[in-house]
Amino acid sequence: MKVCEYLSVRRAFGLVRQSTPASGRVTFDELGIMCHLANVGKPLRTSEIAEHQGVLRPTMTHRAWHLSELGLIERRMGRTDRRSVCCSLTDAGVSEVRRIVTGVCRNITAGMPLCRCTPRRMSLIIDECARATVSSADMVLMALADTADNERGRTVSELVSYLGLLQPTVSMAVSSLEKAGLAGRSEPDARGIAGVCLADAGRRRARQVEEQLESLRVGHARANSPSVL
Repeated sequence: MKVCEYLSVRRAFGLVRQSTPASGRVTFDELGIMCHLANVGKPLRTSEIAEHQGVLRPTMTHRAWHLSELGLIERRMGRTDRRSVCCSLTDAGVSEVRRIVTGVCRNITAGMPLCRCTPRRMSLIIDECARATVSSADMVLMALADTADNERGRTVSELVSYLGLLQPTVSMAVSSLEKAGLAGRSEPDARGIAGVCLADAGRRRARQVEEQLESLRVGHARANSPSVL
């Protein structure tokens, strides 16, 4: 997957998430779980989903619990092994995954990567994207790497617009990058606003994240494959 495609999807998801009441918001990783269940079309064990996303079982248990609390998935104990929990989309979960995925497609404007993507295809893309571990700080690094003016970088406001993240999220990410020596501040412009620019270590980290994304491979849905989209 191209980095520009990943960022296009994440930006569109961020815009959809901002329009959702805070009490009902899901994370991108949680949306990945919902898309995976929708694409597979059958209940899956928590351990199977954890293996698919490449995370530890406690992490997946927490994500599944949150989705269950929102009423979006149903968690059932295994018949023979009560330690085994199976997850499936509820009717509300089906409606929500349709709403979010369709919203993601609509928020990718003409000329942007994947602007002609269908909801069915987008569900496969999100499913695959959620297998990569990418933090908000990593997204900021990639946005800074994708700028023609390396000395000026991008302002926090520009990063917010580019990534579709909330301003506090971007500010916290920038602060953590500065403390880690991965980013710094450029000289203030005529308005007194300083940009955020990459340090050499930040550029190396951005490249590592990009390589992880470039290794993602989105398959094609078969004509008779199950899907709620």
